[in-house]
Amino acid sequence: MNLETPLVKLFDYEIAPLLEALPPPMAEVWSVHSNRQEKFKVHRQTRSIVFEWLENSWRPGMPVEVLQYQYAPATLTQEVYSCASRILQHFGGRVVKLMLASLTPGEKIHPHRDLAPALTDAHRCHVPLISSKDVSFYIDEKPHYLAPGSVYELDNTRTHAVTNMAPFHRVHLICDVMCPPLDKGRREKP
Repeated sequence: MNLETPLVKLFDYEIAPLLEALPPPMAEVWSVHSNRQEKFKVHRQTRSIVFEWLENSWRPGMPVEVLQYQYAPATLTQEVYSCASRILQHFGGRVVKLMLASLTPGEKIHPHRDLAPALTDAHRCHVPLISSKDVSFYIDEKPHYLAPGSVYELDNTRTHAVTNMAPFHRVHLICDVMCPPLDKGRREKP
C-alpha cells in the first residue's frame, strides 16, 4: 500500500507466547507450503508457515477467496491469529494473507517491489519475532531496523530487500489486511 513514509511503527505487541509456540527453524512444518518460494524467485531463500492466502492473481472486482491452511500446530495457530486479531483492531477490514516467514542466516531477499493488487491494495504488516541489528530491512536502499515485538506497516510498493547477517534465522509474522471488509469467500486447505 502506498504510504507517505516507507515504514510506520503501529504499536508494540507481546511476542513471548508466539516465540514459545514457534517451531525450530528446521522443523518440517516450515516446508509444508512451499508455493511462495517456488513461484517467487525473490523468496527462494525463505521458508514459510502459511495460515491465510489470497492468490496474487486477484484483481479488484473479483471475489476475494482467501485460502485457509490448517497444518500448523494448534498453539502456534492460536498465537498467530491472536496477533492478527490485534492488527485487525487497528485497521478493521479483513486478513487476506497471514504467514510466518523465516530467512536463513547469511541469506538475502533481493530488492523487489510488490506490484499485484492482491499485495498493493492491502496494508502489509510485519511483526518481527526473531531479529537483531545484524538483520537489515532495506526500503528504497535505506536500511531499517525492525525491532522484535513491534508491529510495522510497510509501503511494499517501494523497493525493499532484506539481508540477514545474524547467526540465526530471522522470523517475521506477515499480515496483510484489506479495508473495507470485502466478501466472505474462504476455502480451507489441509
